[in-house]
Amino acid sequence: MPTYQCPQCGRPFTTQEPTPRARCPYCGNVVDLNYTGSQQQQQQAPQFGNQQQQGWQQNAYGQPQQNVDLFANGPSGKSRGVAGLLAILLGGLGVHYFYLGKTGAGVLFLILGLLSCGLISVLTLIQGILMLLMTQEDFEKKYVYTQSSFPLF
Repeated sequence: MPTYQCPQCGRPFTTQEPTPRARCPYCGNVVDLNYTGSQQQQQQAPQFGNQQQQGWQQNAYGQPQQNVDLFANGPSGKSRGVAGLLAILLGGLGVHYFYLGKTGAGVLFLILGLLSCGLISVLTLIQGILMLLMTQEDFEKKYVYTQSSFPLF
């Protein structure tokens, strides 16, 4: 049984029918089986205009969606995923601020964490979750490129 690849969803499938066309069992796209895989890919490549260059990709339903890579470094070289995890796990010691280059805030959180016996880590837990949920652009604007030496929320 030959295996074909759907140009719409990219999943491989097999068919028992000797017809020139088959329907993909995953997305329902009609696939012309006379084409080779490379011709199928060239014929049905997603066209999103300028969105393809801006980090957009096609999901399984053929709709454009933003490529969300949590641990990718931004233009500044700082990752919001790393900063968020540091804030969640070691935020009471101010490690996420040291990672972001805000040493004043890091020292302040280190002192507050030691004086409050770690109660300040509840605040950094919320801050870490917010870091993970915001976009890379908002993260860069709020925590990396800000003139504030103590960006909290």
